[in-house]
Amino acid sequence: MAVGPAETGRFEVNAPGVLAEMRSLIPAGRARPAMVLIVGTLMVVISRHTGAVPFRGADFAGTGSIGSLLSLFLPTFLLFGVLPAAGVGVLFGGQWRSFGLCVGDWKAGLRLLAVSYPVIALALLLPAALTPEIRDFYPIDRTALVSWGAFARLEITRIVVFYTAWEFIFRGFMLFGVEKSAGPWIAIAAQTIPSCLWHIGMPTSELVSSIAGGILFGMMAVRTRSILWPFILHCLIGTTLDSFIVLTT
Repeated sequence: MAVGPAETGRFEVNAPGVLAEMRSLIPAGRARPAMVLIVGTLMVVISRHTGAVPFRGADFAGTGSIGSLLSLFLPTFLLFGVLPAAGVGVLFGGQWRSFGLCVGDWKAGLRLLAVSYPVIALALLLPAALTPEIRDFYPIDRTALVSWGAFARLEITRIVVFYTAWEFIFRGFMLFGVEKSAGPWIAIAAQTIPSCLWHIGMPTSELVSSIAGGILFGMMAVRTRSILWPFILHCLIGTTLDSFIVLTT
């Protein structure tokens, strides 16, 4: 007499059927945006452990040397810049302009910078620079407090290696990779969440403000169709905060 699976206690899985059922859960045209979010989130998790001061701790010497700075920033450049760029090439056929790698609407970009930067600098950054929590954390290279050469080296390296990759993965790869299928507001929210979570372990005020920052930078990218303008604003915010701390020390 034949014995069925239930009688033998075996659990048989129809692998092709399971895969087909899983694929059916993703509507047509949504596979690539879903992959963008998964890949982007994975890059954020790995970066948080390899290229962030709270996780690196004593591994980051903070000596003011270019080697020390590169050891901190290069992992994030690879994870946030090089690998997502490869993803654009593979998943989207190298459509770089559609991912914000262009000047975009420069008139709107200049207007947004002219309005937002002075308000942020005077209303948020200057008061923040006077709080012990922020002063204990920034500048991340403490030699920048005593040497303008070290200060310039820190800011230039961070802009070139860190901020470029940061804006590409969040305001380029993740935002524009999701926007077409989900709309601009869902895309802005989707990239704001991981960019905020990356700040866990950093000063509380920065963690909270990163939500507003993610929304603002995302709106700038959508309005100008470019990552250039949120990149410029982000650079100005980081450099201005460090400058206020140095000047008031």
